[in-house]
Amino acid sequence: MFKTLIEECQLRNYSKRTSESYLYFNKKFIKFCNKKTQEVNYKDIRSFLLHLISRGYSSSYVNLAHNSINFYYTQICKRKFEKISFQKREQKIKEILSKEEIVKLIEVTDNIKHKLIISLLYSSGIRISELIKIKLNDIDLKNKTLLVKQGKGKKDRYTIISQKNVTEIINYISKKRHTKNQYLFDSKQGHITSRTVQEILKIASKKAKIVKQVTPHRLRHSFATHLKQNNTNIFDIQRLLGHKDVRTTKGYINNNQNDWTKLIRSPRDY
Repeated sequence: MFKTLIEECQLRNYSKRTSESYLYFNKKFIKFCNKKTQEVNYKDIRSFLLHLISRGYSSSYVNLAHNSINFYYTQICKRKFEKISFQKREQKIKEILSKEEIVKLIEVTDNIKHKLIISLLYSSGIRISELIKIKLNDIDLKNKTLLVKQGKGKKDRYTIISQKNVTEIINYISKKRHTKNQYLFDSKQGHITSRTVQEILKIASKKAKIVKQVTPHRLRHSFATHLKQNNTNIFDIQRLLGHKDVRTTKGYINNNQNDWTKLIRSPRDY
């Protein structure tokens, strides 16, 4: 049914994740309204989005569903519907990990491969999908940089690594079995999976007794916030993270209340 949708995503060189999301939401929508694609109307789309909202899904989830349906019906099927507004995104304070918590995560991890995975996620601010695909020749130990190839949006970029990473990488490679596999974190299938990385963080956070949820994305948010707290220019952080719009970068940064509330006294204390 959605062959043209898949083909159009391929022609536009959309990422696998984007293609899968578009396909997923359009299948979900058709199942919900129980109609053929040519019978779908404005009220069906509106009812589906309201259904998602009533189920408590986030504005990001609802907007992704909305965008997926729009793409298929307006751009591929060339249908015209009455405009439905996208949801305003919730303004939530991003919870990050402290530097002490991240150090503890690394210290409680004994396996040198797992230790390097956690350390690199934080020190470079890369996404989990970018971490698992790092190749040995992407790393410049001398200049402490990492070339991220074809990241989100099919873009190459450079990010930084720490001096500690340099030592960790040299130590890891010296003990790594020599194969023709060029991935830093190799496996029999080529490279490790995202699921493996998530499991490593889950185990480390449990050992470190960290109550907060520890995810690769939270380490990325922590990277951005800690750089900003160290007075790094926001546009430099944007380039390191690979964001197209600086507003996305600003959304990654937790403006820690302790940074400014300490400077203000309650009127009762005057």
